[in-house]
Amino acid sequence: MSIKIVVDSTSDISNEIIKKYDIEVVPLTVNFENESFLDKIEISNADFFEKLQACDKLPTTSQVSPGAFIKVFENILESHDEIIGIFLSSKFSGTCESAKIAKNMIGSDKIHIIDSGTASLGTCLLVEEAHKMLQQKHTCKEIVNRIEEIKNKVIIVAGVGTLKYLEKGGRMSKGTATIGTILNIKPIIKVKDGVIKAIAKVRGKNKVKAWINEWIDENANIENKTITIYHSTDYETCKELTEMVKNKYKPAKIITGDIGSVIGTHTGPNCLAIAYFED
Repeated sequence: MSIKIVVDSTSDISNEIIKKYDIEVVPLTVNFENESFLDKIEISNADFFEKLQACDKLPTTSQVSPGAFIKVFENILESHDEIIGIFLSSKFSGTCESAKIAKNMIGSDKIHIIDSGTASLGTCLLVEEAHKMLQQKHTCKEIVNRIEEIKNKVIIVAGVGTLKYLEKGGRMSKGTATIGTILNIKPIIKVKDGVIKAIAKVRGKNKVKAWINEWIDENANIENKTITIYHSTDYETCKELTEMVKNKYKPAKIITGDIGSVIGTHTGPNCLAIAYFED
């Protein structure tokens, strides 16, 4: 039995992993004032962040349409027995709902839709687990049940360069964002079950790295586990954090990646994030 994993582009999974795992990626759309781009197809991460910092008005993002999902699903079912779709939290986007509508319109019980409750590097963790189970020859039902069981254990902690993008995108109150900007504070956010909370504040990206180290010490048991570390426009700090975590905490595997344009619309540049499964 052949099973295909499908994600949307907000999973921010690297091209290397997409090819290696044979994953299908369905793009969301990023809309600037006078032009729109399919995420990761018509605009690169580097070009997006350059445009983001130059524009006066925050870009918007558009969910994947049911019609787009229908085309993808029907095409996959011509060569595969079942589909496991792991999509951006329904609290962030209507993309997962579009996938459910497409499934119902096709009328197939071979399409399994999972609301990840997370995004980006958090979704990547779930995909990694699903792929591992595929390699171990688990059934589709076993994989879906497992992902549904563990998705609420995904924790993301991230240091963002500024709160203004979260505030403009409606993910953070204006008062909280304004105070943070005035004081040049680098806020730390936590994402769990589709809820974003500001949990700390530091000054400077090196302090963000140190804070994440302290957070792991006190809150995360990642030894011999798979984790993800992502960044937006800050490769060097991401590399430094990855080496520190690797040497100090001995995770089984660290997957690194870039935060893409859809999630980057809300985090902005200079974001550093880590995701793991809580015990």
